[in-house]
Amino acid sequence: MSKNQSWILKHPWSVRSFHYLLVLSFIPLAITGVVLFFKPFDQLTMNLYMRIHVVTGVILTLDAVAYFIIGFTRVIAFVKRSFSFSANDIKWFSILGGYPQKFLLRKKVAVPPMGKYNSGQKLFGICVLIGGTILIATGWGLWGFPHILPHSMAALFGTLHLVFGWLLILFLLVHIFLGIYMFDDFKAMFLHGKIPCEEAKEMAPLWVEREVVKIER
Repeated sequence: MSKNQSWILKHPWSVRSFHYLLVLSFIPLAITGVVLFFKPFDQLTMNLYMRIHVVTGVILTLDAVAYFIIGFTRVIAFVKRSFSFSANDIKWFSILGGYPQKFLLRKKVAVPPMGKYNSGQKLFGICVLIGGTILIATGWGLWGFPHILPHSMAALFGTLHLVFGWLLILFLLVHIFLGIYMFDDFKAMFLHGKIPCEEAKEMAPLWVEREVVKIER
């Protein structure tokens, strides 16, 4: 990082630590979930994948519960941001944030001013909040109480677990691609938590104007 450049704290340590654990648990969950869906191996190997799936599911649950308790105010702020939509979000979705134009046409188009999260990130946040909760609840139901659940409820849990699992995996692939594409934000989430002030002003002008915490170094 350049010492002459202004930086903005976007991801504090509490958020980054939660994200680390989320990555370390959800990616193995996604991989083992795909293997369990297609069943390409023998029974012994599939049982091993199921045990890994269960263990990482427990880790994900503990991570989510711990962060909900410890970082409650940040959870509330995240929920408010994710569910806060305006006309700018409709405009953002109408051009998909300008990403197709960048990738396919190599041209830059005007994008409506965004807050800390753009409209796509808000949608992803909603999917993580709702989908993650459903995955955890249905996963615990199917694993912990398979003989207690009525057959119809177990079937519903299985369907919900499958649908939201695939949905979050697809969102995750897009999230990873765009995260690496926006490399300064990627480094901020995994390393130091800060992004260049000029980039923040371009990508999230409403956030910079209203909420920013700036660090001069």
